[in-house]
Amino acid sequence: MRAKVSLLAGAVLLLTSCGGTVGGSGSDDGGGGGGGSTEPIKIGVITSLTGAYVQLGEDQKNGAELAVEMLGGKAGDRPIELIVRDDQLKPDVALREAQSLVQEEQVDFLTGCVSAATTLAMNQIASQAGVPYLGTCQTEQLNRPPNFSAESTYHLAPTPSQTTNGAAPFICSELGTSVFLLLPDYAYGHEQEAGYTTAIAEQSGCRVAGKAFFPLGTTDFNPFIPTIEGSGADALVFGGVGRDQVSFLRQAAQFGLTDRIPTFLTLEDLSFDQELGHDLIAGTWAMSAFYWNVDDDGVQKYVTAYREAYGTPPGGYGVYTYNAINVIAQQVAKGNSSPEDFRTAVEGLEVTLGQGDMAIRECDHQALMPIYILKGLSADEAQSRGDDPEFGLREVVQTVPGTEEYAPTCDEVKAEFQRVG
Repeated sequence: MRAKVSLLAGAVLLLTSCGGTVGGSGSDDGGGGGGGSTEPIKIGVITSLTGAYVQLGEDQKNGAELAVEMLGGKAGDRPIELIVRDDQLKPDVALREAQSLVQEEQVDFLTGCVSAATTLAMNQIASQAGVPYLGTCQTEQLNRPPNFSAESTYHLAPTPSQTTNGAAPFICSELGTSVFLLLPDYAYGHEQEAGYTTAIAEQSGCRVAGKAFFPLGTTDFNPFIPTIEGSGADALVFGGVGRDQVSFLRQAAQFGLTDRIPTFLTLEDLSFDQELGHDLIAGTWAMSAFYWNVDDDGVQKYVTAYREAYGTPPGGYGVYTYNAINVIAQQVAKGNSSPEDFRTAVEGLEVTLGQGDMAIRECDHQALMPIYILKGLSADEAQSRGDDPEFGLREVVQTVPGTEEYAPTCDEVKAEFQRVG
């Protein structure tokens, strides 16, 4: 990673607990003004810089820093003060860091997360303090009762139901009609189970052949392989992330499992693919809300800047914090820095940023954006396509539109809130 050492005059970027200072490049994407104030706007970023998902957390840190640099260190006339903390992938640490940022640092906005468990802890503190929180990890619970606060909760990553609803038709029509689910045993995995169980059953002639859960940080997946093969499944969904995904695919390849049973990964990230390489991901399938070679102006603006700054294309999680910082900066520049004004401006907002077109709907502050189904390429396939020889590890084979067809509708959301009261 290339260190950033320039400081734009008047911009203060504090990176607490993880070190480093970054500077600006003079972009005016945030607009002008800032409602007449020149006081710094404080944004707290909490993500996992240690633990099983460290690749995703580092990407989020990079995405947030890059957004500030591209904004010239300012939201309108207001300097951006960015404070980054490590939640260690632990909800209690996330809670403590959120309390510190709100009470001691008095941040104006909070964002970040790679875990469904940590995001709820951050949102709890933000809701109590009335500080807008822009969640950046996949969860069904953040903007649902009892966690959702209409005054302060926003979700810029897809819900698991958006991804499972988008993936199920492809899995059942292209990979197999008898599907085994191997999922992580924590909130995100159980949300996947609920989503896949419903979505797969809705596909004609398709069924869940079996399911199993593994602890976060599992290094030995060998005991699961006989269970998968004994289930009679002709397709496998693996829902783990980070080190879990790398460990599983390495062991599955040793047993020839991925050669015998088409394997679909619920969450792809370039950092995982790079570690695995062409040989292990070739012929696998995956889903992501972002991929670096998507032909979109907003995506490619972000990718180009990221590659220049860090020497590699971005993964799929840094774009969430990149988008969050840009949304905040744009509204602060327009004078919408109070929680009330921010809410009014963002509800129903349509914007084009690092993922391309994105809409934040009014009913639950859920962002809707395209989701991509990806095929893993062999080295020969990547070379014959003329792809980047180092990073051309997958190709987009299908784009799932960011519409309510694949997400709970606003009518369903409203009915749920009415049931809860």
